[in-house]
Amino acid sequence: MVPDEVLNIKEVSQYLKIPVSTVYKLVQEGKVPAVKFGKHWRFLKKDLAFIFEQKKTEGLK
Repeated sequence: MVPDEVLNIKEVSQYLKIPVSTVYKLVQEGKVPAVKFGKHWRFLKKDLAFIFEQKKTEGLK
């Protein structure tokens, strides 16, 4: 994994194996960090991996 790899919304959807509409919802709710450039959302893969690990850890409690 490239730590500073930048993903678009479709790539995030594929990476997390969730629908694009769910990614948009998570961004709007502030649950997934993203930056909007014009009409396009961009995500850092390392941020997604960090959130995934947090959720996994929460699930173990």
